[in-house]
Amino acid sequence: MSLFSGILDKILGKIKGLVPGANTVSDVNLTAELDKLAGGKGLEWRTSVVDFLKLIGADSSRENRDALAKELGVDASFKSGSAEKNEALRKALFKKIAENGGKIPGSLLD
Repeated sequence: MSLFSGILDKILGKIKGLVPGANTVSDVNLTAELDKLAGGKGLEWRTSVVDFLKLIGADSSRENRDALAKELGVDASFKSGSAEKNEALRKALFKKIAENGGKIPGSLLD
C-alpha cells in the first residue's frame, strides 16, 4: 500500500466516525468535517502538513514526510524538513486528495 493510500484510509476512518453513512471522501464536505475534528486541538491543518497528518492520525515524522513527498513527486531539491518542502508537500497532498474526490477548496491548493 502506498503512503497516500494509507492517508486516504485514515481520512475515511475519521469521516466515518463523524458522518454516519459516509463511505468515501466525496460523500462529505471534507474541509468542514476536518475543521470539526480539529476543533479545540490547536492544529492548523489547513496551513501545516504536520498538523494535517497529526489530525488524521498519520505519521508526521520528517522521514515519513520525505517518503510521502517522493511518492507525490515533490521537488527533490527542497531540503528535508524545510518550510519550502513542507509547503510543497501540503499542496501536493491536498491536490491528490482533491483528485481522489475530496472537496478541497482552491485556496488550499495554491
